[in-house]
Amino acid sequence: MTRKFATILAAAASTTTIAGTAFAETSPPLMATAQGEFDIHAGVEASSKTIATVSDGTIVPVEGCLPDGTICQVTFDGMNGYAPAGQLGVMVDGQMALLSTGPQSVTVNQIQVPGDNANKDGQGAAALTGAAAGGAAGAAVGGPVGAVVGALIGSAGVGAAAKPEPTTITWVEKHPVAPVYLDGEVATGKVIPDMVTLTPVPDSTYAYGNINDNTVFVNPDSRAIVYVVPAS
Repeated sequence: MTRKFATILAAAASTTTIAGTAFAETSPPLMATAQGEFDIHAGVEASSKTIATVSDGTIVPVEGCLPDGTICQVTFDGMNGYAPAGQLGVMVDGQMALLSTGPQSVTVNQIQVPGDNANKDGQGAAALTGAAAGGAAGAAVGGPVGAVVGALIGSAGVGAAAKPEPTTITWVEKHPVAPVYLDGEVATGKVIPDMVTLTPVPDSTYAYGNINDNTVFVNPDSRAIVYVVPAS
């Protein structure tokens, strides 16, 4: 074998190895379908800059999601950002499953909160997570996010309105959740249907939610509204 020919073979082998290594280390992103319109943020917090708005039905490449399954890192129009997992759907056995539900047959890479967001108080992250919950609620009843998905039920006998402690109200205001829209007046005694997810208030007997853009405290047992936070 001539030295020139041996050099050519070595170069070819090197090129093949490099190409093979690159191929092995690069895994294609998971392709998800937008369930309703939502914003992509520069960080995991909802207060982060909005870098794009995605329309319902848009195919979105997903690079990975946080371990708790609430927020995913996505790519859109050449930009990297973060979106609520509750509004990213994939087909599983012929049905659309939200990434926030952790479908077992779908492999989703895990990501960590970026360093510039990891030490913040989580208020914005909670809001973005709330958006995911709102998306899941909209998808669960077969309607677009933001649409009226049900109705407030009758009126329960809850007696006089019970105003929570000011510190409890402040905590809830600092941890907003996505709104759910229901037919009917938001008032004390109205019962919230089971389709709506309520969020427990730490160290309290209350749960809370956002109904028709009103923050409400709820008796989690009867699901009756016990207090409506006045609009600021």
